[in-house]
Amino acid sequence: MTQPKLRQPINSLVTPGERIGSVNARGIGEKMALIAGKGTYIRQGNIYASLLGYLQAQQVTSATATEDVDKWIISINPETKQNKSQLSYSANSTDLCPRIGDTVLGRVTKVIRPSHATVDILAIISDTTNTHTLQPLYEAYSATLRTNELRPNSSLEVEISDCIRPSDIILAKIHALGEKDYILSTVEAELGVIKAVCESSGKEMKAISWKEMECVETGLREARKVAKPKVVG
Repeated sequence: MTQPKLRQPINSLVTPGERIGSVNARGIGEKMALIAGKGTYIRQGNIYASLLGYLQAQQVTSATATEDVDKWIISINPETKQNKSQLSYSANSTDLCPRIGDTVLGRVTKVIRPSHATVDILAIISDTTNTHTLQPLYEAYSATLRTNELRPNSSLEVEISDCIRPSDIILAKIHALGEKDYILSTVEAELGVIKAVCESSGKEMKAISWKEMECVETGLREARKVAKPKVVG
């Protein structure tokens, strides 16, 4: 069966603001139309995720056999909250609230050379022996990742763009509370970039070492502070 042309594989984890595909996509030898379903929205002819969750695609059965457009409803199946009693909560609220010491999932929103990057915290990570369990947040929390908190023994001599870039998905630890946001750290080996997109091709990259990622389509390599592999489930 023909699959829709998407930027990420079906059932892969996507984050808010992540581009999924073009509304008028084209498969091999046929036309496709993507329809924004639950947890997605359309902007400038592209479908984006509005939720943290898993990418789903459902084919729409045509009412007429002569219709030559293959239609798919694109939606996001959100992560479910688990083990609530084991995590921190804001007072009188059912929403998770990050605190110092928590491991979090974040999206890099801006890199301000040479000193720091801004990050949106999207979820809290509940650690087990071999896996990370995501606890999505109702809304994103603002955070800062400073150059001296990127790598062990790092300083301002570290080039921040060799460690993280805008739109990267990272695992980080809340190191402290700033005046207006959280202060993050990726010093530990298990922390750093877990998902990135190649700047030249726009395709997903895979980790090939602790300091490099490679485009799955072109083979182009880019520097990153890569997180030590650990299952996210």
